[in-house]
Amino acid sequence: MCGVFGIVGHPQAKQFFSTVLASLQHRGHDGAGMAGFLTKSPACLETVKGIGKVATVITEDALRKFDGTTFIGHTRYSTRNEPGSIREIHPHWAQSMRGKLAIVSNGDIINIEELKNHVKALEVKVYTSNDAEMIATLINIQIRRVGKKVFQAINESMKQLRGGYAALVIMEDDDRIFAFRDPWGIRPLHVAEFDISGRKCVAFASETCTFDVIQRYNEAAYPENNISFTHRAVRPGEVVAADTNGLLETSLFKDPPADRIGCVFESIYFSRPDSRQMGESFQVLRERMGMELFKESPIDADLVTSVPKGGIPSAVGFAKASGLPYSISILEEPTTGGKRSFTTNPDERQALATMKYNILPDVVAGKRMIVIDDSIVRGTTTRLLVRNLFKAGAKEIHLRIPCPPYNYPCHYGIETRDPETLISHNRTVDEICREIGATSLTYLSLEGLYRAIGKDRSQFCDECLSNRSPF
Repeated sequence: MCGVFGIVGHPQAKQFFSTVLASLQHRGHDGAGMAGFLTKSPACLETVKGIGKVATVITEDALRKFDGTTFIGHTRYSTRNEPGSIREIHPHWAQSMRGKLAIVSNGDIINIEELKNHVKALEVKVYTSNDAEMIATLINIQIRRVGKKVFQAINESMKQLRGGYAALVIMEDDDRIFAFRDPWGIRPLHVAEFDISGRKCVAFASETCTFDVIQRYNEAAYPENNISFTHRAVRPGEVVAADTNGLLETSLFKDPPADRIGCVFESIYFSRPDSRQMGESFQVLRERMGMELFKESPIDADLVTSVPKGGIPSAVGFAKASGLPYSISILEEPTTGGKRSFTTNPDERQALATMKYNILPDVVAGKRMIVIDDSIVRGTTTRLLVRNLFKAGAKEIHLRIPCPPYNYPCHYGIETRDPETLISHNRTVDEICREIGATSLTYLSLEGLYRAIGKDRSQFCDECLSNRSPF
């Protein structure tokens, strides 16, 4: 669930790069990094990366050494690799006599061990266990050893990769950014072209909220100019290249590409509510989830409340549909820095769950409460929250979850590989409710979820909910 961002051609890219990358901070807190050019002639790539958030890693001092308008960046959520390892932080390199290639990616490759043996047999050394370095290595082999052009090299590498990925690549002997997405469309990637009175620039990002940040910057920095932008999703299996003159070229791994939108958990939880999917904000989409949840599970109560921040849109929708008042009774503790407990490692998760929320007893006391959260994955936070709501005087706590139970592991970029860590795995809803300690618990059905999304189920990967493979 990492965040990737790249930009080429914007005259002020270095000034706002850190701010825009931070708009994807919710997708990963373990580390941050970027790559760009120190010089143009000869071209020389360099990186900045470290453990922590974007603001502490990609500082003004760190940016000062870079030249030009081409940058790629990453916010890291660790899955199979150590969260505290600087070596595993993106960007990663592939290097040859013709220069460096730098990559940032989101997702996981499930045949990584097979690929390690493949490159070892070719006597090519890799320095980490990270998927991004492996993807870069495969591309580099195709370009440097086989003699393929970059588009061909990426397409040949895709034939060897199995899993979910969205990646951005820059290299010293080419002035373009290359963006590509897995042929199954599991991990998200978007491209936008900005126009500032005829001058073009191109950005790539995991979510569209980054484009809104750039547009607001453009409107403030160039008030006298005609400013516009267009954007779209990078299609499954598509390779897109852009340079300082704008979008140049695209190719498709498969023609036509699969009619896929992506991971359904982007709709439920991962993406920011102000990001968009197929032209519609996740805020509106999640409100519909709340409305569908009420239709399926109406209940009499005194108020509807939300677990911030993920539960807010669906709670608003539930309240609209039910006619019950919506009230804020759970506040996110600012000192936790907005960190998502879902994206933390097990050692941090319990401590964060304990500290993350503060409850307003004068709102809660004596009330029959409908509590909406976006999902329940491991149940760590939910158990504590229910206990503390009762301690604050709640009379009843009816948990309503606007997605089906998270029953199965994800192998494509989410750290839920062990099903025994999932509270829903091999438990009935009644058993989960007793485990959590709520008065009642109801989930939105899979059919209700797709009614709210308004798209066909075949367009999404929902293996974590259904055990249905996306391949």
